[in-house]
Amino acid sequence: MTVDLAEATPEAQEPQAEPSILYTVYLSSADELVEHIRAADVLNLGFRVESYLVTAEDAPEATQTEFEFTLYAELPAREDDRD
Repeated sequence: MTVDLAEATPEAQEPQAEPSILYTVYLSSADELVEHIRAADVLNLGFRVESYLVTAEDAPEATQTEFEFTLYAELPAREDDRD
């Protein structure tokens, strides 16, 4: 009788999927953005903020900064790369 032993190999770690999204809102002022960030912090929820420039149709030479705020159901996992 022959028994083959397989070497233990570390399992490949799959990248973790993003937490589920509760909602996404578009904001036009930094004050509104700060309110949303503070609320997410108090509730210990994760979030993502993206900013972009918007040009008004009636004033193409003027741009305005707007924000996309996405609230997650939990905090995203962090990898510690510190040694």
